[in-house]
Amino acid sequence: MVLSNNVFIAFRSGKAGNKVAAMLKTGGIHYNAVCTTSSELLTKINMFEDGVIVCGDRFKDTVLIDVLDFIPDNFHILAIGTMDTLDDLPNDRVFKLTVPLNRTDLIYSVSMLMNLDNHRALIHNQFRTEDEEMIIQQAKGILIHKYHMTEEQAHRYMQTKSMNTGEKMINIARLILN
Repeated sequence: MVLSNNVFIAFRSGKAGNKVAAMLKTGGIHYNAVCTTSSELLTKINMFEDGVIVCGDRFKDTVLIDVLDFIPDNFHILAIGTMDTLDDLPNDRVFKLTVPLNRTDLIYSVSMLMNLDNHRALIHNQFRTEDEEMIIQQAKGILIHKYHMTEEQAHRYMQTKSMNTGEKMINIARLILN
């Protein structure tokens, strides 16, 4: 089974990030990017509404605790490190895995966090009417045909506009249609 949520990997060492990426890939989990700095991570996640961040307690440019306020609440964070380095991270915001890293624990933890996002999406979509879904699909169609976007790019574009303006996605879709 291939899971396809937004997964971002961020470690100070590119080697460590690539090792985690390889472990996830063998477990059927695809990832969006491997980053080594917090600024690179924040730039990448800014394009998405939610996802999972698998990271160490520090990056090349700063430490995780200093970046937490800049990571939207819709992103789950799975920090990997020693018990001592993970102790300072808030339990209400960060899920933790200690080293040595067990491949099965990593895959299970990321899958669990991805399923939380899927559950949230199902609940969110239950509040949209059939007419609203149709309007959103029509707006995506315009973006696809007029701007040569893929369906995924059109959806991401609308999500980003929704997040940046604080408007619901249905309102963004109506603006596109007008």
